[in-house]
Amino acid sequence: MKLIPVVLIFLTLPEVLVERAFFVMGTIIEFKLYCENKESCDKAILDVYSEVKRLDGIFSNYKNDSVLSRVNSYAGKGRISVPDEFIELTRLAIFFSGLTGGAFDITVGRAMEIWSASRETNSMPNTKDMVRAKDCMGFGKIKIYPEEKQIELNSSCVSLDFGGIGKGYALDRAVGILRKHGIKRGIVNFGGNIYAMKPPPGEDGWNVGIRHPRDETQVLTLLRVEDTAVSTSGDYERYFEVNGRRFSHIINPRDGFPVEAVPSVTVIAKDGTGADALSTALTVMRNDRAIQFLDQLKDVGAMIVTEENGRLSIYKNPFFSGLEATETVN
Repeated sequence: MKLIPVVLIFLTLPEVLVERAFFVMGTIIEFKLYCENKESCDKAILDVYSEVKRLDGIFSNYKNDSVLSRVNSYAGKGRISVPDEFIELTRLAIFFSGLTGGAFDITVGRAMEIWSASRETNSMPNTKDMVRAKDCMGFGKIKIYPEEKQIELNSSCVSLDFGGIGKGYALDRAVGILRKHGIKRGIVNFGGNIYAMKPPPGEDGWNVGIRHPRDETQVLTLLRVEDTAVSTSGDYERYFEVNGRRFSHIINPRDGFPVEAVPSVTVIAKDGTGADALSTALTVMRNDRAIQFLDQLKDVGAMIVTEENGRLSIYKNPFFSGLEATETVN
């Protein structure tokens, strides 16, 4: 009997591009994904939406019934039980606090409340209030009991705020869900926190433009990235003014005052949580200390834009420069 060879041909179906956006955690999360079909993309995005909404119910400082609000209201009263995610993110926050020498710190909640009131009245805070707020800060005031799933704030005035790390953490959870759905190609933008997955078919990366902090029509530089996170912190979208002075929404944990004269910091890192926390910390550190700190890190890129007398100065470490596609500074 003569055997006839059989050649099997496997066809790869073209991927479908699906773009979606929704509002959550006070900002917009945007998706540009490549999937086998539109339905699989929509299912994945719906699962992401449900997860991010759930995380918002844990970490929101605007919802009175959130886990964070309960924890802050229980400050100084002993231990309180919290979900696994609260333990995980608090532990990560404490890690980055130690890594950055306290430049990143989630215990800035009380100072943020004071400055929020000043914003409403257009007046600088009372000096005594700021002194008290400073005494309420310090990541050493947080105690975690992982096995018991409990946390303790050791002073009644301690107030946590996850604004400098929460969206990065939620972004990582979102990307994890997309990957569980088999999605490999795509990019997610969560209010300035971006994760670029594998690039579109035939491309060698995603283009991510970093906006000029003083001219929204201009781009400072263009990055070419994949399988990495990009986070930008700055005073050009989230800022406030008191008596004509422009302040960033980022609080310096060392004195309780908002950061000034740092229009933009962009960090490239392997995950959204780290990129978010480090962009916040570098905004607080300022140039010399920030450059020394970056020299100690591997696989982390940063661009720091400072301002003096209306003039911008830009610093980029070698890792960041290595991922630039083109430069369009005007």
